[in-house]
Amino acid sequence: MNFSLHNEDITYFYTWGGPLKVCGKGKVCEEDLDVKYDRGEGRRWTDEYDGVAFENSITEVGPGFLEGFCNLSYIVIPYTLQSIAVTPALKALLKKNKVLVRGWYDSYGERFAQENGLDFRHADILVGWARDEAHMTDTRLEIRFREDGKPYRFYDDICPGWAASNNGGGTYERELDEDFFVGETLESIAGWLERFKDDVLKNEDLRYYLETANRRYAKK
Repeated sequence: MNFSLHNEDITYFYTWGGPLKVCGKGKVCEEDLDVKYDRGEGRRWTDEYDGVAFENSITEVGPGFLEGFCNLSYIVIPYTLQSIAVTPALKALLKKNKVLVRGWYDSYGERFAQENGLDFRHADILVGWARDEAHMTDTRLEIRFREDGKPYRFYDDICPGWAASNNGGGTYERELDEDFFVGETLESIAGWLERFKDDVLKNEDLRYYLETANRRYAKK
């Protein structure tokens, strides 16, 4: 984890295989790229990441921030983010790297992709966690989207490994119909995802997806 030296509320968190998560509240700016960094001098820490994902509570991205990620290949933009300052340098970077926008239907992220001629794919949706006490396993469920936009369920099982510092488990996928969302609500989804019922019923991200996907489907 890295910490902005400009704004103590802005932090950066990375999980192997995923994007760099920008966490905090409100606006991030170029000065927030100045962080406490313990891996030596001579290399920008931002060069290590090709994906950047903004937390839901980040609402604005100032000029110079995204430009700091020269290897940027995709951005995850939540539906709560309202604006990204597009400078000539950022336009050039987006075009050069053919950056993919992972966002939400009918939100700023989708408009950002359209306005800048970028490919758009829906962001992955964390559905929730379920605990299996009998097998000491915690399962994370996400709804993910393939390159062609087709949705599928992604499961990640985590259980104790062979040592205290080790985790076991594994990941697996289950297909979804392309129109699985039609007519669905949080309550109906909770009915067929019983293990995740409590998380589903309070999942605002999933609610937003169901409402926007159904609204778009009705306009076809």
